[in-house]
Amino acid sequence: MINLQLAISVAVLVAVTAGDRLHICQNQFSVKDDFYVFNTDCRDFDDDALARTNFNEDRQLWIRNGTVQDIEQLLNASLYHVTNLKITDLAEEGSTPIAVFPIDSMRFSILELSNDGIEALNISENDYRLTHLDVRRNKLTDLENVKYLTKLESLKVDGNLIESVLLEDFQNLTNLLVLSFAGNRIKSISASQVVFLPKLRTVDISNNQLTSLNVTEWSFPQLASFYLHDNSLSKVEGLRGKFPKAWDIAMGGRNNWNCDWFDVLLEFLKRDRQFAMQMFGDRPNCPNETRMDGFICCT
Repeated sequence: MINLQLAISVAVLVAVTAGDRLHICQNQFSVKDDFYVFNTDCRDFDDDALARTNFNEDRQLWIRNGTVQDIEQLLNASLYHVTNLKITDLAEEGSTPIAVFPIDSMRFSILELSNDGIEALNISENDYRLTHLDVRRNKLTDLENVKYLTKLESLKVDGNLIESVLLEDFQNLTNLLVLSFAGNRIKSISASQVVFLPKLRTVDISNNQLTSLNVTEWSFPQLASFYLHDNSLSKVEGLRGKFPKAWDIAMGGRNNWNCDWFDVLLEFLKRDRQFAMQMFGDRPNCPNETRMDGFICCT
């Protein structure tokens, strides 16, 4: 879970201004008579001022827009005490995408790098501090080297270009709570051996291109939420009885389930536990000679 002190104490917003300066606003939050009081202090930083500035550990740094040069200067100068770094929208017009982002998790514990045009992550083998990594809406095609981030609790890779996932790459991430691959191009998720993630509670593989899925080797005893809607699945091998604590399940959308398989699964779920069968998006238009069980198409 994200540290609340980081989330509500101080946020630092960075945007590019004219004259090679960075405009930095420090939004300080305090509580007075049970109300939050906001005090904003904004200043322009030139290169010399930025080099002399050290941001405190209890601050979140948010870089919006800018160039790779701006960010490199910050990474090499005044961010040594920042643990929560957010860099967004460098893929937008007027900014410079970051093709390869160097992750130094010995400095940061929370990294959000969304919509930055990132094609690869450079992760050294001795990284150990990073607990939350958000790289949604980039151009990543694989995540094999995340295996070095052994302290990760949350990994969000939605909206990238990933076509296949090998679960063994996450075998050492035993602190993982959230794993999300929604909105990629995934056609296969494979595991040649048992993958044991003892704390994992949420898996989101929705809105991909899966036509088959086998969860026999998935050992996630704490899994509570499992989202697999909007694929092209007809059945999931090994699902019945697999995740004893799963209660929040999404199976609708573009999937067209095998009716016999789905009926057996549904009866098992009704008998085995209290569960919520989630519906996301519009009710599907089922093809001819099929039936809809609530919001589920099956053949």
